[in-house]
Amino acid sequence: MELSEETKQGIVEEEQRRLAEEQYREQVRRELLHQAATSRFAASPADKVPQSKRKTGRRILALIGAGLGLCALVLFVDILRHSLVSSRQVRTEATTTTPISGSKSSTAEERNLSAAEMPVALTTAQIAQEATPSVVVVEKVNENGEKIGQGSGYVYSNDGTIITNYHVIRGAGTLNVRLHSGASYQVDSIVGYDITRDVAILQVSGVSVPPLTTQDGELAKVGDEVVAIGAPLGLESTVSEGIISAFRDVGGTHIIQTTTSISPGSSGGPLLNEHGQVIGLTTSQMLNGQNLNFVISARHITESLQRKRPITLSEMLAETRTTVPVATNTFTVPARNGWKITFNVPMQQGAVLEGSYEVRGGTGNDVAVVLTTSDNRVLLNSGRVSGSGQIKTPLSRGSYVLYFNNQFSLLASKSVSPDLNLVFYR
Repeated sequence: MELSEETKQGIVEEEQRRLAEEQYREQVRRELLHQAATSRFAASPADKVPQSKRKTGRRILALIGAGLGLCALVLFVDILRHSLVSSRQVRTEATTTTPISGSKSSTAEERNLSAAEMPVALTTAQIAQEATPSVVVVEKVNENGEKIGQGSGYVYSNDGTIITNYHVIRGAGTLNVRLHSGASYQVDSIVGYDITRDVAILQVSGVSVPPLTTQDGELAKVGDEVVAIGAPLGLESTVSEGIISAFRDVGGTHIIQTTTSISPGSSGGPLLNEHGQVIGLTTSQMLNGQNLNFVISARHITESLQRKRPITLSEMLAETRTTVPVATNTFTVPARNGWKITFNVPMQQGAVLEGSYEVRGGTGNDVAVVLTTSDNRVLLNSGRVSGSGQIKTPLSRGSYVLYFNNQFSLLASKSVSPDLNLVFYR
């Protein structure tokens, strides 16, 4: 054990006092013995003390001297022990005291944690082993029972709360959660969702895997190593690692930029720090750049949990359904001619062109309806339609052209009354 200079000096001073006391006691003993000898030689024969009694006196004096020495030793040991305890207390207080403003301090001091309370740093393999069982695949089915996409998520708590991105569940008529073990569960309800922050909270019954610890990421730093787990392109339990590249604020949404790979299907999976704690939801990548991937900070998970509002999937669909008119006014298509309607789908998530139209005029009340992309790739060709028709076609983001062709009529114009809209979910 290393002693402080102050403690060492105290020990030296105490030893000097002990030696001075020893010297003083030795001088007193010599004076007492001298006085006794003088008294013996000066006494008359009648006053001489017998030899046995003189020996007894010397023994008593020796015992008194030994007792005084033992007392001094006990006193020294007690003072030394008190000094060591005081030294430990000083060092402990120095370790836990808040550092002076402007001075450098360790991460443990910044968090006001002792070394024993610091979470253990894990390897990527350890993080993958511990966290993968708690990472899930979220499968999205539309109102017609068709699977329309999937993403990732993770188990937040023992009561079956699952965290994912909102865009993973957007437009879902039904949601299923599949665990690493292969077990599948249907989502009971939506605990809450935040379109702006892209966070969704799901409730599932029967899930019994350990939850992951969520940390708001406030103590994360640029350059920290991180690990992502998800199902990119449907490849479940994929683990990737990288570092935090930057922190960004986009309209009040806190974003973590990372070199960790994120691909479609990874969205909603956890980004974990070196302690295996979730610090964000993997969300998107920039296709025109290299290693430019973006993560929603876990602070927005905490905010969403504080604003719980349990609803059904049907209620969420009704709240988020949006309709944009494409063609709602009646128009006339001359004989041997066509009518062209150009429109855009600006939504990142795409939309569905749906609705109906009625055709009047001529002998057949008929037209041909063709839908193409802006580069003339045909998506829909109805052929010859008489009387009325319907359209329901999912479209990705881009530009489109809808043709109403009256090529079958040599003389008669046709009147078309459409009610066509782009339907999407915010």
